[in-house]
Amino acid sequence: MTERPNPTVPPTPGAVERRAGPAAFASMDDESLLRTMAAGETGAFDELFSRHSGAVFTFLSRLVASRGDPEDLLQETFLRVLTHAADFRPGAAFRPWLFTIARNAAYNSLQKRKLRAEVEVQTDFRSAGIPQALQDRAARSTSSDPSAQLQAEERNARLLAALEELPDAQREIIVLIIFSGFSYQEAAAITGDAEGTLRSRVFHALRKLRERLKELS
Repeated sequence: MTERPNPTVPPTPGAVERRAGPAAFASMDDESLLRTMAAGETGAFDELFSRHSGAVFTFLSRLVASRGDPEDLLQETFLRVLTHAADFRPGAAFRPWLFTIARNAAYNSLQKRKLRAEVEVQTDFRSAGIPQALQDRAARSTSSDPSAQLQAEERNARLLAALEELPDAQREIIVLIIFSGFSYQEAAAITGDAEGTLRSRVFHALRKLRERLKELS
């Protein structure tokens, strides 16, 4: 008597996703990765973090300047991405959604710090799980010439000092438009302000930056 072979049971879509390797995730767009992550695939989260953590860290560093810890805010941002992935609206773009989360985390942190300062409570919010330094490649010189690198670092320090002196709303829009590369339409979606308002802020902020950089140079 011939033994009948066991029928092959096709794997569920979730099982296929859970077996997907790094190469499969690298070929997926951000929105697909987010949906896969919401279904429980941690590898999709790792890919999103790898793609966007540097840009988000740069954004947070320039937004909060010396008033906050960008590493801590970076971790909080991606934890919110992890816990709110299911809330992502189909058809929306991932990057503006991500930076909206980062922006909210930054302003919530600044508000809490302000309230804590009023009652003189000192708290260390540095947490584990995020590298101590994510390189800001956009602000660092890749030159092997020490003198050129020193000049680049000095220019960057002057720029950051001038940025920190801007009002919050002006600094935010400069970071979004100039440094993070968002369009005015995307920046409007992140901030909730009209495009015309943002264009006016950029104009006044750039004028202040030019004047301040002249003074610092």
